[in-house]
Amino acid sequence: MIINRICGMCQGGCQVNVTVEDGKITRVEPDMTSPKGRLCVRGALTPEILYGPERLTYPMIRDGERGEGKFRRATWDEALTHAANLIKETSEKYGARSIASYLGRGVLGTPVGRILNGIPDSPCLVKRLGSPNDFSVSSICNMASSMVTPITTFGFSTRMMVQDIPNSDYIFVWGKNPTSDDGPQMALKNIKAAKERGAKLIVIDPRKNGIGEMADLWIPIIPGSDGALALAMLKLIIDSERYDKDFVANYTQGFHEFKTYLDALTLEQLSGYCGVSLELICELTDIFCSTEKISLIAYTGLEYQLSGIQNNRAIFVLWAITGKLDVEGGIYFNGKGLPTFKERPLPTENKPIGVDEFPMFYKFMGGGQFCRFPKAVLEDDPYPIRALISVGGSPVLTYPESNKWREAYKKLNCLIVVDRYPTEECRFADVVFPSVTLFETYKPVMNTDGKVTLIEPIIKPVGECRDDSLILAGIAKKLGVGDDYPETDEEFREWLCQMLPPYAGDFGTGGKQPPREYKKYETGALRADGQPGFPTPSGKFEICSTLLSENGFAPYPEYADIHSIPELNNPEFPFIMTTGARSKHRMGVFGANVPGVAKIEPYPYVDIDPEDAKELGIADGDWTQVTTPFGAGTFKARLSKMARHCIHIPHGGGSAYMPTAWKIGNVNELTSLDFNDPITGFVAMKSIPCKIEKSDFAE
Repeated sequence: MIINRICGMCQGGCQVNVTVEDGKITRVEPDMTSPKGRLCVRGALTPEILYGPERLTYPMIRDGERGEGKFRRATWDEALTHAANLIKETSEKYGARSIASYLGRGVLGTPVGRILNGIPDSPCLVKRLGSPNDFSVSSICNMASSMVTPITTFGFSTRMMVQDIPNSDYIFVWGKNPTSDDGPQMALKNIKAAKERGAKLIVIDPRKNGIGEMADLWIPIIPGSDGALALAMLKLIIDSERYDKDFVANYTQGFHEFKTYLDALTLEQLSGYCGVSLELICELTDIFCSTEKISLIAYTGLEYQLSGIQNNRAIFVLWAITGKLDVEGGIYFNGKGLPTFKERPLPTENKPIGVDEFPMFYKFMGGGQFCRFPKAVLEDDPYPIRALISVGGSPVLTYPESNKWREAYKKLNCLIVVDRYPTEECRFADVVFPSVTLFETYKPVMNTDGKVTLIEPIIKPVGECRDDSLILAGIAKKLGVGDDYPETDEEFREWLCQMLPPYAGDFGTGGKQPPREYKKYETGALRADGQPGFPTPSGKFEICSTLLSENGFAPYPEYADIHSIPELNNPEFPFIMTTGARSKHRMGVFGANVPGVAKIEPYPYVDIDPEDAKELGIADGDWTQVTTPFGAGTFKARLSKMARHCIHIPHGGGSAYMPTAWKIGNVNELTSLDFNDPITGFVAMKSIPCKIEKSDFAE
C-alpha cells in the first residue's frame, strides 16, 4: 500500500509517497507531482531510522553512574512514577525554581510545545510546579533574526514579509544557503526560475559551497562582519544621496543620528572588518542602487554574531532607505492592520535564569536565556538548578562548551530525556522515554476554513513508543498538575484539535491569497490605528529603535567586531572560524548517529580555501588541528572556496553514540558561552579567532 503524506522525519513538510507492508514502512519516495515533493537522506532512510537497533523503543531507568549510559528496562508506570518522584524530591530539596525544561528543535511544530512552553490560559508544566524556567531552542535559534531584529525596525516579525523573488531583478542571499534548507526548498526553486528569466543572484557568504556556486556575484565576507559590509554600503549610499529622500523624511526615525555615526567611520575601516575590497563594495552598492526590485534571502546565519541584532538591522535599513519595502520585486508586507508590539514586563520575583543579564530576551520571549543553564547548575548563579526535562533536543551538542554541559548534567539531581534516538543527554539521564516520529502519531492540520482536523498516523508506534505530549502528560498527572492533559486516545485527539501547534501550517493546503496592495505604510493599511507609517512605537521605520534605546542599547545599527574583545584579539589566531551551516543530510545533531547518514557524511570536515591550504601545507583530506582561545579539535580538511583566512566546521558531533570521526569532531568545544550578542544573549559562535595546522592524527 502506498500512502501520500507529509514526511515524518522532521517538521519540514516534504510531500512523499510512503510504502507500507504488513504494518511497517518499507520505502519512502518523493511525490514528484507536488511542488513540495522532496526527499532528503533522512527521509530515504526512514525504515532504518524507525526499525534500526539504535531506536529507543521502551522506557529505561539509569542503572549506573551518570555518564556511563547504563540502563535497565522499565515499565511505563514505573518510569513515569520514578520521573515524577525525582522531580518532586528535587523541588522539595532545592525549591520549585530548581526545575527546568527544554524544548528542542526535534519537536518544533508538534503539540508538545503546549505542555513544555504553555499557551494562554494553560501554563506550561514547570510553571505549574512553580518554576519560571521553561526553555526552548529559541535561546539559540530563529527569534533573534525573525522577531527582535524586524520588530525593533519595522514593528513586526519576518512572518509578515514575503520575498518577491518571481518579480525581482536581483536576489540577494545574505548568510543563508537555500540549497541545504530543511523541507521543500521553495526559495531555491524560485531562485532557479528567476535566474532562468534573467534575474541576477548575489550571494554574500564566507562559503561558496552551495548557493554561492549558482551566484552571478559571490561576496566572500569574513564571518560575523555582515554589519560592517552593510554599514559601508549605507555610508556610500547616504554620502552620495542615492537614498529615497521622501521615505527618509516622512517614514523613518533616527536618520540624522545614524548618519552622524556613519560619518565617524571610514570605508577603509569597514572594508578591513569585513574583508571585502573597497572596489567590490562600490560595485555591490552600485548594483544595489540600480533597482527597487531586489529581494532578500536571509535567516539565522546572521544571528550568532557579537552584534547580531544590529548587523541584521543594518541590512534592513539598506532595503528601507532605497525604496525596496512593500514593492513589487522587493520585500512585500503580507499583513494589514498590525498592532504595535508590546514588551512583556520583567518579573520582579521568581525570575528565570538569564533574565537579569538579558532582559530584552525575556521581554520578547517571556522566558530566560538557556545559555546560562550550566552556570546556574555549576555555580548556583543566580540560584541552583538541579532538574532538567529535555525533549527532542541535545543542548550538550548544540550549545558551546559541551564539556561544561556534561559537568552540569553530572551535578543534576534529576535528568529526564524524551527522544527517538539516543542522544548524549541519555548517557547522563535518570529516565529515558521513547517517543514517536511524525509517521507514528496524529498531525493537526488547519483547513482553508480555519478548522483543525487530524491526519491519522501511517503506522502504529514502534515498540512501546508514545507521543511526546502523552509522555509529558503522564509525568504531569503523577505530579498532580495534569488533570487537563490527555490520557486516552480519545482525549488526545480532542486535545490536539483545541489549538493549532506553531508549525502545523506546513501540513496544510493554505488558502487563496488576496490581491497585493503595495506601500501600505503610505495609506495607513499597515497599522492597526489606520494611520500612515509602521506599527512601531514612533509610527516610523526605526533606524533608531525606541525599544533598544529605552533598554540602554545603541538605538542605531552599531557594529561590534570580534577583535574588539581584547582577549580574542591575538595574532596567534590569524584565521576566523565559523560553524553551524546546515547540512543536506543531517538536522543539527540528528544524523551522524544514524549509520546510513554517517556513511554519506562520514566526517565533520573543516572547509578551507585552497590558497590558504597551500600556504599551510595542507592537502585535501589531511587531518588538521584547529585551535581557538577556547579549545582545540581534530578535523579532516576539505578544500573549498572560502573567504581568505576563514574556515568552516559543521556542528552536530561529540556524542558517544556516533562514529569516531564525529565523536571526536565536536566544534562546540572550540566556542564559548561567555561571548554573546548583548541584546538577546545569542552566543557569538559564527566568528571565532583560530589557527589551523596540519596534524599527525591517524584514524
